[in-house]
Amino acid sequence: MIIDMHTHPFGNPTFSYGDAVKTRRDVINLRRQRPELFRQRYVNARELTDLLVEDMNIGGIDKTVIQPGFREDPIEVYDAVKKHPDRLVGLFNIGHEGSKHPGDSDIYQDIDWKKTREEIDHYVKKLDLRGCGEVMLTRFTRESAPEKIARDLRPLMEALSDHKAPVMFLTGWTQFSTPLYHGMPLFVDLLAEWFPEVPIVITKMGRSYSFIFEMALAVAYKHYNVFIDVVQADPSHIERAVSELGPDRIMFGTDWSPTWRAEAGDIYKKNLKKMGDLKLTPEAREWIMWKTSAGLFKIK
Repeated sequence: MIIDMHTHPFGNPTFSYGDAVKTRRDVINLRRQRPELFRQRYVNARELTDLLVEDMNIGGIDKTVIQPGFREDPIEVYDAVKKHPDRLVGLFNIGHEGSKHPGDSDIYQDIDWKKTREEIDHYVKKLDLRGCGEVMLTRFTRESAPEKIARDLRPLMEALSDHKAPVMFLTGWTQFSTPLYHGMPLFVDLLAEWFPEVPIVITKMGRSYSFIFEMALAVAYKHYNVFIDVVQADPSHIERAVSELGPDRIMFGTDWSPTWRAEAGDIYKKNLKKMGDLKLTPEAREWIMWKTSAGLFKIK
């Protein structure tokens, strides 16, 4: 079995980069270099799970965990899962209501945590969504110090604690107005200490930047409730994480989204080749490719 535990199948199906993107770095800088083009990505956005399932079939992916993008309502994830109930498992997001455009330079918003706690209860109990997708810290805090970031995230963790629901925190850069210090996961050290019952996923391992990878590895090494995915990670980082953490703390994911999809099946072709080239035992490979995700997200 193969489970992809990290996908974002939402976007504008008619959007085109045109000649604005020639390299990966162009994608990252599109918001600042071509702001109007960047904003078009979020016009008429809809779920694209038919394309995702097409790619899953090409790549031999059995199940996929999907999560909203920046602005999608979790009900859209629920509806998408209903279309493909044997293939998809859903996550929710926080702060989508009344959120600013992802092209804005300041996306901070005041969160009604009493209402949010009730919404999370609904997502988990009624919609069977299995956890919280990647948290955009800039929505919830303007702080840079790890202890202050953790303090501002405490209400979210308290709400998730009611259900022992997993939560994802991204690392490295983003295409949005996220300062780089929000992609450094030292704040997770405090959250994992305060809420050992909440599984925390540090995603992307620092996007191949060694100084962020070292932070992620140190935090995960210290806390058994912290997991890591392999999205955009350097192969040597994955092998070291397996050696130090064990494969039962690491999960296969691709960050599937229209941002990275150039043609049918290409995302899985690249990611499966990377995993196939790693020096892993059959048992370790099995844990990474599906068993860790199946346990964390309660996938039968």
